[in-house]
Amino acid sequence: MERAYKFRIYPNKAQKLLLAKTFGCVRFVYNYYLAKRIEVYKAEGKTLSYYDCNKDLTSLKQELEWLREPDKNALQNALRNLDSAYKRLFKNHSGFPKFKSKKMHEYSYRTNNGNNDASIMFCGKYIKLPKLGMVKTRDKQIPQGRILNATISQVPSGKYYVSLCCTDVEPQQYEKTGSVIGLDLGLKEFAITSNGDKI
Repeated sequence: MERAYKFRIYPNKAQKLLLAKTFGCVRFVYNYYLAKRIEVYKAEGKTLSYYDCNKDLTSLKQELEWLREPDKNALQNALRNLDSAYKRLFKNHSGFPKFKSKKMHEYSYRTNNGNNDASIMFCGKYIKLPKLGMVKTRDKQIPQGRILNATISQVPSGKYYVSLCCTDVEPQQYEKTGSVIGLDLGLKEFAITSNGDKI
């Protein structure tokens, strides 16, 4: 079973600066490759894949050194998000991907746990995140299972949050009561139980 845990985090000044840079770089990469995909389609009638964009991102980092500062997974996930938006366009006709604005209500990026599962860790009063290091939290809830990825966000009020996506979470076991109940699904009521409860 997978489960998400959301924590409020309290980054220090240096971490806030790096977060602001990361949000900006993620937005830049998304917009840059959206424009590039449009340009290539108009010129050659074909679209760039995630792998084409990711390969090009490596050379773009050589030109724009400031793209090397944030977490590389955050930039790659921006490309994955763009690729998913294109797939939804062709599969579900969900509308053409839009450029991301600086005036967004919420800033966020997603980063992945490394192969050794040690780049994202919950450490009591701190959460370890790639590039940011140990970020303070006051939440006492302990995430269960293995951490797959983390989404770091900043809401309009200026507060910061991290959502940890965990896998291999043991489902909660309920006590066996030995009793049996019948359900009747209907139109007027969603469901009526055999003991008379209406839902």
